[in-house]
Amino acid sequence: MTLLADPYASGVLKKEHHERLVADLESFARDAGIQPHWIWSQLPDDMTGSQLAYLRQFRKHASEGTSGLIILGKNDKGLVEAHMSAMAGALVRNFIRARVMTLGTVIDLLAKQEMPDLTCLLIPNFFLTASETGTIAPWQVNSLFDYLTYRQVAGLQTILYATDLGLLGKEYGLAFKRHIEVHYMQAKF
Repeated sequence: MTLLADPYASGVLKKEHHERLVADLESFARDAGIQPHWIWSQLPDDMTGSQLAYLRQFRKHASEGTSGLIILGKNDKGLVEAHMSAMAGALVRNFIRARVMTLGTVIDLLAKQEMPDLTCLLIPNFFLTASETGTIAPWQVNSLFDYLTYRQVAGLQTILYATDLGLLGKEYGLAFKRHIEVHYMQAKF
């Protein structure tokens, strides 16, 4: 597929650093679960300071005991998906294997034991209130908790979105909530 835009035009990508990335941009974007333009686009102006700080310090988090970032609040303007795509694009252009995946896809891949080896996993619908989505089965909650614990121990990063951490604790359990409170940075919309 031929790109309709010049990926260097925004100034985000530099030919001397990103030529290999641009040569296979479609594949990198497909692997990340995002559209190619997110790789060469600047981060959105409406991203929070916490989100930006998390990205700036990304390579230090595992050694400092941070397993990821949880973004909390109402997604009234539909920004979560765009922010996560932009974050994944920023990570990819810094040669970090990141992918945006829905919770359903993660659960399906866990059940098949086919989860890819990702440095950063971004889940834009990790926990939504019951009125926004259905609930997941207890075995799925256990599988998710096991997986997040595995990622934490392995020093891998995970970025989650949840409408409310308290409600997440009621639905997924206090141990799950505690794990996120202890090991994840928090950003609010």
